[in-house]
Amino acid sequence: MRIKSIMCCCGGGVGSSFIVQTNVESLLKKHGIEGVSVDHVSVSEISMHKVDLYVVGSDLAPFLKDKPRVVTLDNIMSMPELEEKLPAAFAAAEAE
Repeated sequence: MRIKSIMCCCGGGVGSSFIVQTNVESLLKKHGIEGVSVDHVSVSEISMHKVDLYVVGSDLAPFLKDKPRVVTLDNIMSMPELEEKLPAAFAAAEAE
């Protein structure tokens, strides 16, 4: 199943999730991946959105345990970690 939408989540839905959104968009562009919408919200707003992939810090991962695809980052500001995990999530989704 192709990933067409990504939601970046943090505790408040303002600062760090917006930075993660920007990082995700940068990596999608770097890898030539088009047609994917990326947005950000607070963890309390997750239930209002249905997306194909969530990107969240490890501290908030328990809030997404019922979601099928979640990229959990130990350091949400780490581009190398995102660079490792985001393409892997796309590959896993394509294999389904």
